[in-house]
Formats: sequence, C-alpha cells, structure tokens
Amino acid sequence: MIYQSKTGSAAHATQAHSAPQHLAGIVHVHMRHVLARSLSCAYLLLLAVCASATTILGMDIDQLTADAEFIFEGEVILSESRQDSSSGIISTYITFNIIDVMKGDYDAAAIELKFMGGVFNGQDVQVSGLKIPELGEEGIYFVESTSRDVINPLLGWSQGHFIIVDDDGVRRMSTADSEPVTEVQSVTGIPAAIKKPKLLIQDSGDTAAGVSTEASPLMIRRALSVDEFKARIQDLIEIRSASN
Repeated sequence: MIYQSKTGSAAHATQAHSAPQHLAGIVHVHMRHVLARSLSCAYLLLLAVCASATTILGMDIDQLTADAEFIFEGEVILSESRQDSSSGIISTYITFNIIDVMKGDYDAAAIELKFMGGVFNGQDVQVSGLKIPELGEEGIYFVESTSRDVINPLLGWSQGHFIIVDDDGVRRMSTADSEPVTEVQSVTGIPAAIKKPKLLIQDSGDTAAGVSTEASPLMIRRALSVDEFKARIQDLIEIRSASN
C-alpha cells in the first residue's frame, strides 16, 4: 500500500506492502492545530509516507455476490469519527439500520462498520477512492467481512456500494458514483476466451462486470427498482448455492 502526505515544502515517500483488497492506497492528510506530542509513532509514520492513487482489482457481479460475507439493505443512522488511542489512526464508524438481509446470518437490527479516514479534532484524513456512506443514505451494501479490520469493509470498494434514489416515489438503484443501474446479469456463462479480463481499477470508480449503468444521474428513471435489483442478486445467490 502507498500513502501520500505533504507538509509545507517537504515531501517524503515510502512504500509498504499490504495484501488485503489488492490495492495501493493514497491518504491525503490536512491538519490544523495538531500537537505533535499527541500523535503516536504509527500515526506519524502514516502522515509521512506518500503515493499517488488507489488501485483495486475489478470484480464481476457473480464474484461480488459469492465473496461477500454479508449483503443487506440499510440506512445510515449514525456517523462518528474516532481516533485509535494506540495507533493514532482516524476512522469513521458508520451505523446502519438493517432493513433487509439478503445474504449472511445477522440477527441484530443495526450494524456498525468501520471505514478508514474521517475528520477528528481538526485532522482531515482521506483515502483516495474510498466513499464513506453519508448520514441518511439508503443503499444495498456488499460487506467483505463483519469481523476483520480492513480499510474499507465494502467488498470491491465502490463495486459493492449501491445507493437507493427516490424517483417520484419509486425507489431505484444507483452506483456510489450516482450512475443509474439499469441491469444486473451473470457473466459466468460467458466463455473464458471472450470474457473481459479483470482489470485494476484506478480510484475505485468502475462498477463490477455484469452491472450495466447510465452515465448520467438524470437517467434515473431507466434504473432498476430496488425490488428488481434485489431479485437479480437473489437469483445469483441461489444459482451459486445450487452449484455448490
């Protein structure tokens, strides 16, 4: 993983290796009124190291559905930034009200997921390509793990992050980048010889293969309704279960 930070005219660079989520991350840190003695050595290291962009392995919707530990429809009801007392690293804790569980075993009415980055006591830490769900947001979320500590708990980053948009009373699906989702189709039947190869996505801006979108948010009326989207994902889950 590669991080980036610049303070004044001095810039320092280094590279650390990280296996989870196949990415190279960039963290821009903007700080005001920070006492150096309050920062741990780990956080000082985080501020000092540099890089240029986030790179994530592209996925297809079949893989996304199969590999997600937990898939749910939910609404963000609480957003809170905290700083780890040991490492000094800032993270944002998002609490979702769970509306519907599509995959996984989870009995609670709410779930809290931790995203790296956020604003805490005048410190603004941002991870390039990481979109933290906003307060009041409703969506469908593909969670990589409910127990492991990862930079972004959503599988494939934006590939596993879908937002629900109200269109004159009809709830429709959009990507995290506000592109209306018009279709979801399995790609497992495509012969390997002609299947589009998996690519590295820069800044987490693309959608999973098998997810069709419109470029403009103004085309939201062409998007799948929430029920249509969920039915397609449920079909993929059932196909996967039947093949195992």
